Amino acid sequence: MTGNIWMCSHLLDAEDLDFGKHEFITYKMGQQYYSMGEKRFANLVWRAGAVYKCGKLVLIRRDILEAYMREKNGGNADESEEN
Repeated sequence: MTGNIWMCSHLLDAEDLDFGKHEFITYKMGQQYYSMGEKRFANLVWRAGAVYKCGKLVLIRRDILEAYMREKNGGNADESEEN
């Protein structure tokens, strides 16, 4: 395992370990993993600055997104609305 994920590997299941292998994810992968709707997840990744576009392909840099979520919510995956 890379990074520090091994330090809490006893708390992770197979889905978490598989997801941790990806540096970039798609909207669909992120929506399923973080249990968010399409618009809510899209707004979150754009605010985080984690979106990379290559033609029609849109990828999300997972480490930037997770750092943003930790900064804003103390590590919670759910995003509170600031409007």
